[in-house]
Amino acid sequence: MAFESVTEQEGVVRRLRAMLQGGRLPHAFLFVGSVGTGRLAAARELAHVLLCSARKRPDEYCGKCADCRLFAAGSHPDYSDTGVPEGKQLVPIESVRGMERSAALKPVRAGRRVFVMRDAERISLEAANSFLKTLEEPPGGCVFILIASSLRRMPETVVSRCRIVRFANMPPDALADRLEADGLVAEDAQWLARRAWGSPGLARQFREAGLHEFNREMVEKLTKLAEAGAFALSDWFLQEAQERSSSGADARIALQELLECAAAYYRDLALAAGGPAAGPDAVLDRADLVLETIERIGANAQGRLALDRMFVRLARVPEVPA
Repeated sequence: MAFESVTEQEGVVRRLRAMLQGGRLPHAFLFVGSVGTGRLAAARELAHVLLCSARKRPDEYCGKCADCRLFAAGSHPDYSDTGVPEGKQLVPIESVRGMERSAALKPVRAGRRVFVMRDAERISLEAANSFLKTLEEPPGGCVFILIASSLRRMPETVVSRCRIVRFANMPPDALADRLEADGLVAEDAQWLARRAWGSPGLARQFREAGLHEFNREMVEKLTKLAEAGAFALSDWFLQEAQERSSSGADARIALQELLECAAAYYRDLALAAGGPAAGPDAVLDRADLVLETIERIGANAQGRLALDRMFVRLARVPEVPA
């Protein structure tokens, strides 16, 4: 059955099926959501349905015809998938022009051609301007599916010519269950799910970076923080950031990400405090201090000085009553 591989996105699947069943298919889609939410799987399933030559229902593919076999083998001549080439930062204009040339040709087998563009938010301005002409006057029988993590970096002229389909993050509890089933201990799985705001892709990225292991060690150090150990904690954060980066600029970003773990720790403490009598405001002041330091580092403040200042101040804050 079509769209079986698209899990945790019932609303998206219902919407796509309704468009297929009603014959109200736009010439361009924009699938927006976090990495790991099923955007590419949904794009491929939609393309498979559209290219099936023997489907009995408008929202299903047969899985048996020659077109279905070609699609399953990754060799259907009327399907194209492009994105940021390895070693590059942007979708180049050459990729877009190649897609436009293919779109101008008649389909080889099916009644239409389907083009998927991954990393659409990373399309170069030159490529976006070129692609705009195709979106304004689309060749007959072509469907374009753009996949992006955010609309903020995409030209409004491109966004406005696409049907936007939003993919939701997973509920944190469901993502935690998935991570736990994948071998993580419950505490780490729950923390990663919260830290990634339910994004499977972000949780996977954090896990591969060992952020949950860093968090466990960080919590232990913060609970024992004293003024005499403030500078040593600065050293540890800077070393961890350096090990997670390949350049000075990357190290600055890595340091901000590690500090976000500290801010999240204090926010969690405030939530657990339960009420004013337990002192959540004092804990939130600590979170605000960490966030302020993140901003200072983002504004090119010297990392060590910013960290030393922050940890000394954190060490001087009176303990929150239990």
